[in-house]
Amino acid sequence: MKPPRNDVDSLRDSLRRAADLSGLYICDRERTAPLRDLLDGSYLGGQLAEMTGRSVLIATREQLATALALIELDGVARRFVICPSDVGPEQLAAIMADAEIDAIVSDRAASDFGARRPELYVEPLLGPSPLAADVEAGYATEWVLLTSGTTGTPKLVAHSLAGLSAPFRSRPRSSARVVWATFYDIRRYGGLQIFLRAALGPTSLVLSCSDEPVADHVRRRPRRHDDHTV
Repeated sequence: MKPPRNDVDSLRDSLRRAADLSGLYICDRERTAPLRDLLDGSYLGGQLAEMTGRSVLIATREQLATALALIELDGVARRFVICPSDVGPEQLAAIMADAEIDAIVSDRAASDFGARRPELYVEPLLGPSPLAADVEAGYATEWVLLTSGTTGTPKLVAHSLAGLSAPFRSRPRSSARVVWATFYDIRRYGGLQIFLRAALGPTSLVLSCSDEPVADHVRRRPRRHDDHTV
C-alpha cells in the first residue's frame, strides 16, 4: 500500500479554493447536485472516512453518482476503479481481484459482485448528508480506467489526476461562467476529460442518462454563449 501524502491536491480541494460556488452544479435528467453541497456534505452515507486508504470499485448505473463519488474519494482512497455500467457480473470478479478491491460504491444488485464482495459496500445517496468530521486528502489516488472495445475481461489502466488533467491545466482559465455538457460517458477516457474540466474549473456540468435520447439531452443543455458541448 502506498503511504499517505501531505501534499495531495484533490478535486474537493479545487472546490474549496473556488471564490464562489453559488449556482454551480452537476446534473443529469433526474436530479441536480449543487457543488457547494460537497464542501461539508457526502453522498456516501456517512462512510467516507471508512474509505480512507482503500482500493474502491465505483460501479453505478448513472454517471451522476459516479461523478459525485470521484470528487469525494479523490485523495481519500488510495485507488479507485471507474466502472462503466455495461460491465457485466461475469467480468467484475476478475476486475476486483486484479485491483485488490476492498470497498465498493454501487447501486447495482449486490449479487452482481459475487460471493467475494468486500464487506464495505456503500450505496450512494440521492441527497447529501452532513459530514461527521472533515476527511482530509492524504493519498495521491490512482485513477484506474477500463479498456473498451475488447472481449473478455477489460484491462486496467492506471492514471494520476495530474496526468489526466495535464492537457488542459496549462491553458489560461476563462473568467466566464462556463457550463459543460457531454454526450460521452465520463467513465471512459474521453468523457472523463470533460468531467475533470468542469470539476477543476470549477464549473457546472450537464450529464446524460443511460436511456436518454440524444435530442432530450440537447434540449436540457443550457443555452447561453459560454456553454460547451462535446
